[in-house]
Amino acid sequence: MTGKLLFISVLLLTGTCLGQACSDTLEVSKKYKTILIFPENISESIIGNDFGFIADLPKAQGGKFNGRILKLYYDELATETENFTNHTVITESGNVYDFILKLTERPKKLTWYIRPQKAITNIDGNPRSEKPVDTTAVMDILKDDNNITGDASKSSPKIAGENSMERATKELYRTDPLEYYRLRCYYMQFDKAKIGRYFARTDNLFLWLKGVYFNEDELYFQYRIENGEGLDLDINFIRHRIATNYKNSSSNQKLELEPVFVFKRPRTVAGKSENHFVVVFKKFALDEKKEVVVELDEESGNRILSLTIGHEIINNPIHF
Repeated sequence: MTGKLLFISVLLLTGTCLGQACSDTLEVSKKYKTILIFPENISESIIGNDFGFIADLPKAQGGKFNGRILKLYYDELATETENFTNHTVITESGNVYDFILKLTERPKKLTWYIRPQKAITNIDGNPRSEKPVDTTAVMDILKDDNNITGDASKSSPKIAGENSMERATKELYRTDPLEYYRLRCYYMQFDKAKIGRYFARTDNLFLWLKGVYFNEDELYFQYRIENGEGLDLDINFIRHRIATNYKNSSSNQKLELEPVFVFKRPRTVAGKSENHFVVVFKKFALDEKKEVVVELDEESGNRILSLTIGHEIINNPIHF
């Protein structure tokens, strides 16, 4: 029996297959993004171990080829040096693709063009779709996206008509602070999380705190909402309040925090999708008895998320 289990494990890790399409082993790292380009839009992405391996799902709004591109990487703050898991992707025609994800220091291959023949089956029982892959038209989307380290302009798509971050000058901050905040938020919105596994969760709905940043006289709170459920999340409000960290205290007064700027806070997060947004506040500090409470309330629903951010994070932001 032990010999049989070992043989099955070797098959999974090497991508060897018997009687069906192979499960490729995709190398994933902390410092690079592994890019998968499918022949059609992606409907589902399922990772066996999602507390280390991360998939950037196609955004609800994006370029022409956005729905076909999946980006994989590993949590930069995780402590594992060896890890692997399974990954299943289903495209809009029902084609099912199986992969093995393996943690490595530097992937040998960063961009994978997934052919329809790689599908192991069709979820509706139909013949596998043979739609060809257009490998040339998506390169502009990917050319700055393989390396996920460095400044945000390398990990974010470009704004049409936008110049570089050189526009976010001290002069702009003085004359048009809202435009300054917008530029800063834009170039940091897709940055990889600088805080490891800091989130609130209700079932398959997550509110992640990716980082707290300080610049000029403001604090930037960077978030990701992940809706892993099939039902859209309609948001009533997202608010921030300062509260004492004595949960059962009758004198636990909560002071509302008013942002000076909000960047791309969503009204709706579609099912099986995610959203990145940034909230900017005038700088403040907390004593050890205080914390920030972030509350996300669903409109016409019961899904509520409450995330507490301790003084040690607020008082030690990342300078940029």
